[in-house]
Amino acid sequence: MPKAFEHIPASGNEQLFIFGDHASRFIPKAYDNLGLSGDDLTRHIAWDIGTESILRNLCAYFKCAGQLASVSRLVIDLNRDLDVAGLIATSSDETTIPGNLNLTPAQRQARIEQFYAPYHNELARQLSAPLRRFAVSLHSFTPKPRGGARRLTQIGLLAKHDMLSAEQFKREIGALGLNAAINKPYSAYDLNHSVDAHIAPRGLAHLVIEIRQDLIDNPAGIARLSNLLIKGLESIVKDVSERDSRDAAG
Repeated sequence: MPKAFEHIPASGNEQLFIFGDHASRFIPKAYDNLGLSGDDLTRHIAWDIGTESILRNLCAYFKCAGQLASVSRLVIDLNRDLDVAGLIATSSDETTIPGNLNLTPAQRQARIEQFYAPYHNELARQLSAPLRRFAVSLHSFTPKPRGGARRLTQIGLLAKHDMLSAEQFKREIGALGLNAAINKPYSAYDLNHSVDAHIAPRGLAHLVIEIRQDLIDNPAGIARLSNLLIKGLESIVKDVSERDSRDAAG
């Protein structure tokens, strides 16, 4: 049976946790590619391009735990509430998803039980770890939706519950030469399910980072952006650690 997620164990840092809701484009064989073929199986509608490699690089550098989705968001979108229509999309960026049309309640429930519930149960468990203090949700976005305008923002930060971390990271990454914006091209007030469900109730400091995909659609770009994100995150991760040490001593 296909897995819902992959866990990356910590190797030294138990405070930080990084996860990618849309890190995979894998569609189980039983779904017959959802009736899609060609570029539709590899372009951004199927996954957040580049995020798996970036996430692994960040976890390796910070020696922290991570979680990667193991199934395409076209099968079920792990960053959506169970009650929204987009949980199992029938179309995405002007592309119809034939295998998601006219699903029965039983078919919908089967995807929830096989992929959505295990992913979120594990995410909740990981974020509840006693030493957990800071979380990063990692995504990427297309430079230009079909029928939409070209996006100039390079790094988007979805912020609602923790604006201070977003503003600090925006300053850090801006100083490294990247064009960052808060709540662009998406807003945390519209697309924020995993954070709203798991991070905000636990009061964890956090970031939701969106990277424009043309920056990370090749190995050189992934290496460059990984290094820049590491530099942008280092001071924030250090601040969280020092604050935790002061609280423990106090």
